[in-house]
Parts: sequence; C-alpha cells; structure tokens
Amino acid sequence: MGAEYIGPLNTSRGGEQTHACMPGCVIRCSNVYHDADGREVVSPVEYETLGLLGTNCGLTDPDDLARLNFLANDLGIDTIETGAMIAVLMEAGLGAFGDPRFMTHVLTEIRHGTEQGRRWAQGTARVGAYYGVRRVPVIKKQAISAYDPRVVEATGISMMATAQGADHTVGNLPRLKTRDMDRDTLVSQSLAQQVRVAANDSLGLCVFGQSVTNVNTEFVAQALNAAYGTRLTKDFFEALGRETLRLEREFNRQVGFTERDDELPEFFYTEPVPPTNQVARFHAADVHDMYDRLPR
Repeated sequence: MGAEYIGPLNTSRGGEQTHACMPGCVIRCSNVYHDADGREVVSPVEYETLGLLGTNCGLTDPDDLARLNFLANDLGIDTIETGAMIAVLMEAGLGAFGDPRFMTHVLTEIRHGTEQGRRWAQGTARVGAYYGVRRVPVIKKQAISAYDPRVVEATGISMMATAQGADHTVGNLPRLKTRDMDRDTLVSQSLAQQVRVAANDSLGLCVFGQSVTNVNTEFVAQALNAAYGTRLTKDFFEALGRETLRLEREFNRQVGFTERDDELPEFFYTEPVPPTNQVARFHAADVHDMYDRLPR
C-alpha cells in the first residue's frame, strides 16, 4: 500500500504517476490509477486516501482501495472522514477490518440514503458516539488525517488549535524532528507555518508550491500589482496570513468553540503508537492561546 509497490504496478498497467491535476502545474503530484486490464479506475490515489480509507481500515490491496476511492469521489465525500468513520464502524464490530465488501456496503447505504446510510453519513464523531466507541480519532468532530499527533507533533498542534477542525493542511510540518523541542518552540513552529499556509490559501496558491511562493513574496506582490493595480509590498504576504487566522479564530469564538474543543481524544495520551511508542505530550491549554502571539 506504499509508493514503492503502487508506482511500478500502476506504471506497468499504463497508469500515470506524474499527472497534473490542472493545466500548467509543474509539480504533477497527482496520478491516474489503472486496473489489471489497463483501464482507468480513479484519479488520484493519494496519501491521505491510502492512509485513512486504506490501511486504517485494514486494506492490503491497492486495487480494492482504488475502487472504494472511486465510489467516494462519485458520492462527493471526503476519503479522510469516510475512512475514519468506516474504521470506527469496524471498531464497533459492524464489519471486519480488511473487508472491502463491507466498506462497499457502507458507501452503498450512504448512496441510497437508507436509515443506516444517513446515520453513517453524519461522520466519524457522531458515528462513534452512537455506537459507544471509545477510540474516535477526531478534533472538533472532524476526523484526524494520516499524521498521528503522537509522532508528528507540530502538525498535531496545528490540528488541535486551528479553527478548521482537525485540518493538517493548515500547518503541516511532517519532517520536523520535534521530540527534543519544548512546547513554546513547537507552538512557534506551528504558528509560523499556519501563517504561511493561510496566506497561500487566501491567494489560491497550491500548498505544495510553498518552497517557491514562500521565498518569493516580492514576486507574488508584483504579480498581484500588475494584475490588479494594487501597491502591495512583500510584507503583505504574512500580514494576510495573520489576519486570516485571526478572523477564523474569532468566527469560532462567536459560534461557541472553547479551549476544551482543542483537546485530543483521550487515547492519544494513554496508548503508545508503535514503532516509536510515543504518546501525545500537549493538551488544549498548551495550544489554545497560540494566536495571541500573532503580531499586529
């Protein structure tokens, strides 16, 4: 279920491993997955889908995952939330881990809007509560992605604090070596990345292009000035990100979110995850006020 296997397999079938999801993209991080007969199944099979709808649910065959990926895409539902929800159903004993037939059944029930389907379509948090499942991997009732906050700690802090639920994309730092860092250092790293991502998102720029855009903010400003007749300087970029984060935080405050909503589920603090055998170190109180650090 990893790239070392899927890449050569898909290429041998005529699939694409460097597909551009939109015209002009030079990163080409998408793919087009083909079946054993050389026919397109879905585009793309990507990391979060492999993690949440795949191995999280016990799947071991990328062909099974690709077919389920197509069904989820056809329904217009998120594969992170869907995969987490189905795994909670499996945890509740309604299906066996690794059974693609059960997973197809779940998606079929959702498609037809049956009583069960409508219940399952409410997402991981509500499904877990309904069946009394203890381990439900959500923050603010949104499923956590394939970056475990016990190990990928800076990303975990971003997911805890962000107004956008358990959204890893708001400040993902998966390669940061964090175990020797204290809370303040990690919060600062997370906050700096969240500012940059918020600026890119606000401008409609791809998150995977940050290695270019984040170090060429003067060029970005000049491009916007040329297009819109504005007089922006390079300093506008991070100011835009900071203002976005403040607005998101204020929105959540006004609709009733509190510090308690930033807490990870209890099992992240008590159950070590192999092979590192780490547990989460930080609680809601450690991260909730991070946006007070934003300079005006």
